[in-house]
Amino acid sequence: MKLEASTLFKQEQIDLLIARGLNLVRFPKGLETIYKNLYRNGAALEFRYRAPIILGLYLYLCIGTYQILPTEIRSEWIMFYGWVGLIIFFAWFLSFIPTMNKWFEHYVCLGSVGSVALTFTLINVLEQGQNNVLFHAAMMYAIVIIYGFVGMRFYTAVIAGWCGGLIGIIVTTWLNISIDWTFLNRTYTFSSFLGMALAYAIDRQHRENYLQNCMIELNRIELKHQTEQLSILSNHDPLTGLANRRYLDKVLENEWNRSIIHQTSITIMMVDIDCFKQYNDTLGHLHGDDCLKQIANILNSVPSKNNDLVARYGGEEFLLLFTLTNEDQALIKAKYLMERIHEIGIIHPQSSISKYLTVSVGVATIIPNLNNSLSEFIAHADHALYIAKSNGKNQFHLSTSYKESHQVL
Repeated sequence: MKLEASTLFKQEQIDLLIARGLNLVRFPKGLETIYKNLYRNGAALEFRYRAPIILGLYLYLCIGTYQILPTEIRSEWIMFYGWVGLIIFFAWFLSFIPTMNKWFEHYVCLGSVGSVALTFTLINVLEQGQNNVLFHAAMMYAIVIIYGFVGMRFYTAVIAGWCGGLIGIIVTTWLNISIDWTFLNRTYTFSSFLGMALAYAIDRQHRENYLQNCMIELNRIELKHQTEQLSILSNHDPLTGLANRRYLDKVLENEWNRSIIHQTSITIMMVDIDCFKQYNDTLGHLHGDDCLKQIANILNSVPSKNNDLVARYGGEEFLLLFTLTNEDQALIKAKYLMERIHEIGIIHPQSSISKYLTVSVGVATIIPNLNNSLSEFIAHADHALYIAKSNGKNQFHLSTSYKESHQVL
């Protein structure tokens, strides 16, 4: 039986369980509850395929027993022992009801108790001093199947096997029928200990396999997490958390080609922090790094679509990519961006423009075709930024193939 691994088991818990061993075939209370719920679902699913085999063995045994029974008691035997077949069939039916999975061990345990009790009682009722080996073989079949084939955990199987025998003894005694203890010890008792050993080995193996699956799942999750971290590190700037130049180039090319195919507009903004060298020289690089992070957070709040992107282009320069954005929308975004930066009011003691830190923005918008070049489009935005800075900084400038405009805040 292969159980779905649970991430609720932590690596430290698994290591501790392995170090202690599974000789008691039981996890600590909280972990046992997790395992029990998973086990019941898996055992119920597997019982759907095991039950027909159990029914086949039961029918084979019934046919053999029927053939050696005296004619006068055959109908009586079928009437009573047929209940065992009904118990198996009913448990099989319940295993197909998902809501009954949590009760799997309960109904198969009760069914197993009833089957052992019936078999035990019928042996003593029908044997009548004959010591027929086939009767006792039926008992051994039932015991071994219950312990090793039904799918109960070790302690549940022990309860089912011994309680069934105890009830059989009580009923047989109540009917004033003698019990051949020597023969029963060689069959019922022996097969019970054999079944217990089998159930113990199976339960322990299931638990070991489950812990191994949990370790594999934890390793898989950790490996996935590390892969994601590596992907983030390879595609993002470590200081600001924005996309880096490498990832930007890839996305730009993809969006450029998509815009050509669908003939949709695309906009880029080149953003540069004004007088950033003086800011660094005056306040130090730690304040400079903090400033870059604050600006990056503001820039990251401007995109509104999944395909939009903000990247650190180099030093104190950033690039924003907007898909499906025309000139009017681009100007609104540029104005909003500059207003946000003015709102946070980062003090710049050495700026010749303002007592607060400011930025200059170059904007370019186009509906590209096969005759256009992505590098030329980026150059348009870069040139627009150059014009914004040349005109006094603290402003944005829009550049297209057809017209240019600028606004100072």
